[in-house]
Amino acid sequence: MVPMNETTGESQEVQKLLERIFSSRAQTRVVQHFLDRPKEFFNLSRIAKETGLAHSTIHRVMQPLVDLGLIKEIKVGQQIRLFILETEDHKTKILADFYSQIKPFLES
Repeated sequence: MVPMNETTGESQEVQKLLERIFSSRAQTRVVQHFLDRPKEFFNLSRIAKETGLAHSTIHRVMQPLVDLGLIKEIKVGQQIRLFILETEDHKTKILADFYSQIKPFLES
């Protein structure tokens, strides 16, 4: 969670981040998928298969996650794109901490 001694601006930034992520059920599912596997690389087809979401949905929700800095996109060749959780980003660290705290409640 956000420490109490953080500046109001940073707390508001985190709140906006959470609102943007959780405003879409599909985007939330994709973020959860990456948080569950923080060191794995995925292509769009694998994300679609493992989340049960349509390929077009995955394509639509990935770019905002990349733009937010939560997911890192790596281009391999001209057409292959791989994605991995951006574990060094401050926002991702906050989100991962939040997720680790709520995950037991999601599994029960």
